[in-house]
Amino acid sequence: MRSEQAIDRVRRELHQALDSMRVDLDRVEILSAALNAFSQPIPDYEPAFRHLRGAELQAHKLG
Repeated sequence: MRSEQAIDRVRRELHQALDSMRVDLDRVEILSAALNAFSQPIPDYEPAFRHLRGAELQAHKLG
């Protein structure tokens, strides 16, 4: 009977270790994806407000 209890205990500990390892691997995957994303240069951004003709006017001309 004691050997069955020992086997059950080892199984539980093994399951806990594997669950912990899965969590750690998920975290490593998320962090490596973030590192990859942050290592890329920021793309150039130029807002295109060409559809607003009045956007180029100054404040005193709009009033």
